[in-house]
Amino acid sequence: MNDKTTETASGSPRARVLVLALAVALLGGLAMMRETMVRDEAGGPLAVYGPGGPYPPMRACAEAFSREFGIPVTVVKGQPEAIADRVAVDGDVYYGGAPYMMDDFIREHPGVVDASTVRELFSRRIGIIVRRGNPKGVRDVADLRRPGISILDVALENMEAFRGDVPGGRTNVGQGVVSGEEGFAAWEGNPGLDAWVTYRSWFVRMTHGEEFLPIAAPDGLRATPVALTRRTQRRADAVAFLDYLATDAAHRVFQEYGWE
Repeated sequence: MNDKTTETASGSPRARVLVLALAVALLGGLAMMRETMVRDEAGGPLAVYGPGGPYPPMRACAEAFSREFGIPVTVVKGQPEAIADRVAVDGDVYYGGAPYMMDDFIREHPGVVDASTVRELFSRRIGIIVRRGNPKGVRDVADLRRPGISILDVALENMEAFRGDVPGGRTNVGQGVVSGEEGFAAWEGNPGLDAWVTYRSWFVRMTHGEEFLPIAAPDGLRATPVALTRRTQRRADAVAFLDYLATDAAHRVFQEYGWE
């Protein structure tokens, strides 16, 4: 009786069919799990990366785009060197603070951005920010070379030409930082700084009565570039987001943050 029972439990044709069915079901379940994980990954938010300057309007546009089209978008800011590895791994879109910043990123990180997809969005006006009442009487870039003027220098903004810097010559730079966000913090925290040659987009965030002296020359405007990455697996959605960034609705958002 015991031998027969053992045969019925593990060795009968019916039992073997049940075991095979369970194995097939298990494999099928694993396959479905893998498919679901791939689908969930593909359906996750678009990953947009770039520096801090254009981040506020870019994030606002991403939120509006997500509401209108049901495609979630995550915008991550950081200095180019700090986020380059992340862009290469999961980035779908990359934007720069100015055309030369996009060019530098493409040159320094080959294979990350699809250079054929670069578009230039709306422009930012360059000018001189001075303290309330302009106590040093700064009127144009020539005044920045006067003795006694302390200037804030932001390396990523590349404003040397507007300050009239001469290689090897005297400079009035009183403090130097890397990014625009660091520049904004320095301006707020160091009242000894008299002038900052920068974008109007930083000026509109200030609340202490500062003045903005625009630079009207053609070089006083810089566009904001944006492009697809080479690794994106959401090309259609990413292109749709780039198309949205070129709309009048997106332009109005950028204008609220100091773009022209």
